[in-house]
Amino acid sequence: MKKFQTLHIVFSLLIVLSLFLSSCGVSEEEYYTEEAYSTEEPAAEESGDEPIATGVPGEVIYDLGFTSEQNGFSFSNYGDEIPAINLTAAELRRMFGDQVCSRLDGDDCTLTPPAEQWMEQINGAMAGGHCEGMAVLSLMMYTDQIPASNFGGSVASELDINDEFLQREIAYWWATQTVAPTYTSVIKGTPMEILEVVQQMDASGETYSIGIYKEDGSGGHAITPFGVEDKGDGLYAILVYDNNYPGETRELFVDSRDNTWLYEASINPQVESELYTGNADTQTLDLTPTSARLGVQECPFCDGSGVSSTSGGKLAALDQQLNQIFLDGEGHILITDDNGNRLGYADGKIVNEIPGATYTAYRMDASGNAPEPIYWLPATLDVTITIDGSTLTEESLTDLVLIGAGFSIGVEGIYLEPGQVDTAYFYPADQTIAYETEADESPFIVIGVENPDAEADYYFEVQGADIQGGGIITVYLDTKAGDLLINAEKLNNEGTFDFYLTRITDELDEEFAAEGILLNQGAVVYVNYAEWTDANPEGMYFGVDLDDDGVIDDEYVVDDSE
Repeated sequence: MKKFQTLHIVFSLLIVLSLFLSSCGVSEEEYYTEEAYSTEEPAAEESGDEPIATGVPGEVIYDLGFTSEQNGFSFSNYGDEIPAINLTAAELRRMFGDQVCSRLDGDDCTLTPPAEQWMEQINGAMAGGHCEGMAVLSLMMYTDQIPASNFGGSVASELDINDEFLQREIAYWWATQTVAPTYTSVIKGTPMEILEVVQQMDASGETYSIGIYKEDGSGGHAITPFGVEDKGDGLYAILVYDNNYPGETRELFVDSRDNTWLYEASINPQVESELYTGNADTQTLDLTPTSARLGVQECPFCDGSGVSSTSGGKLAALDQQLNQIFLDGEGHILITDDNGNRLGYADGKIVNEIPGATYTAYRMDASGNAPEPIYWLPATLDVTITIDGSTLTEESLTDLVLIGAGFSIGVEGIYLEPGQVDTAYFYPADQTIAYETEADESPFIVIGVENPDAEADYYFEVQGADIQGGGIITVYLDTKAGDLLINAEKLNNEGTFDFYLTRITDELDEEFAAEGILLNQGAVVYVNYAEWTDANPEGMYFGVDLDDDGVIDDEYVVDDSE
């Protein structure tokens, strides 16, 4: 390792002295994907092992024709510092088809509850930056796959970031990195293999965006390659558009003598830059083919669909489907299965010991606060998830959500304090979640379900469940009986909760709300949601099993408070 570091120091000084590098922009965000990439042969073998073009020093030996000044956007990569519109129902329908809609009235799509939850998680992640969408869309505008004229200009540099439709288009291409077949088609390779494939890009054929990462997997960023310059003595520069720096041509250096790469980067122009480096073993450069993003993507939350961690193909067997785990907050999570296998952060590093599981993170880089990766788990796997606030310096509002084929379950509104460690138990086959904390909490338990063969889809919120003194609250959706069960058996004190329901039919949305419902310690509350409609003047039936013996001890009707 010391020899490798020394080589890179010498290499870096040589470049700085002889080529007068200027700063490039990449944010501090963790990006690493262990099994989410294509299992096909390395890039060089895919491309036929054609020799690298050479020229005299300073000669551009490959030129796509793209320029940062004209074909890149005139505005910088952005996060949530501007009031941008990201994905809407229209983008989800475009990405996955009509199956995302509970109700479709012309072009007006009412999303299924799991689709709505997924869109909320993805849009929340974009607060960290939009570099992936900008890198991809600028390239597609150059190749006229997405005409810039659709947004009021002839080239990308003429477009206005304040255009809502442009914002939504950037968000659309950003989101493709999170689904198959895009994320399963990423090509990893050595620096020279990546360089070779870049030289084979064709404006009328295949093009690629580049992902760059530090050697420890952090600092992921998406940039747009468009040329290769021979610097002499076996040194090459991949010419790129970096959306952190509009209007500039940046250079990513590849040294054929030791198969290494180097890029000088920083979070933004005001932050001191640092070198990103890698070699043939680090696999810290990758390429995402534009063709993988085209057409309908595979829907990870649609009822009956499933994706593979390796192939991206739709799968029939339930045990081959994957659920997604999202954490929205500043803490970390560690997922453990019944055999003690782990996935997530352990001792500050990501581990993956769960068979069939994987994880993939976001390319964004507008801020240094990287969101948790998306974790993918076998659909029938029961897991325990610890939410760890030990690295926090201040309180963080945190959500934890599992989304599967046709349903979503989660806990929202956790006020995670520094040092606090909470636990959630997910039983996805039973659409059950249990949440345990030692803190005084009032989290929201949320469940969404798509029912293609029933009259309605449902979204539930159990809000403000009083857990004074801590304990465990369990929420279970029994779709066969049409009951939502709230189990307070392991709470330390009694309290109250608010209940909200949205019923989505082919004709309309119906809503029910009830506040201040008693939650007795040790009791199980049955909410008979399936028999309720807005036209029912009697309200909704609640049953209470006071001692958790399976017998309803009390039954009453709750009126709609809205």
